[in-house]
Amino acid sequence: MPTVTTKGTDATTEQTVSALQAQLGDKYQVSANDHPNREVLSVKQSTLSFASVHVVREGGVTKYHVHGGGLLIGRLVNELGIARKVADAIKSDPGLGAA
Repeated sequence: MPTVTTKGTDATTEQTVSALQAQLGDKYQVSANDHPNREVLSVKQSTLSFASVHVVREGGVTKYHVHGGGLLIGRLVNELGIARKVADAIKSDPGLGAA
């Protein structure tokens, strides 16, 4: 599970979704999920290729915990594939606090 920590970002959920969509391109669908007390984003490439991003904001620091989705082998493949790609997109986007 890749985790990306950034400092000094005030990006809203909508801005985070837009930034990830721009970084990943049209082959991916990025959306915000409604969860009480948690900020969770979904990134989907296909039915079997998807990831969740749990966003934790505290004290001027934002942590993005990226999890590949699926069961057993599919989850392992997604942890090594789409989850890493999403983490790299977060790291490379200056609007999300990475530099």
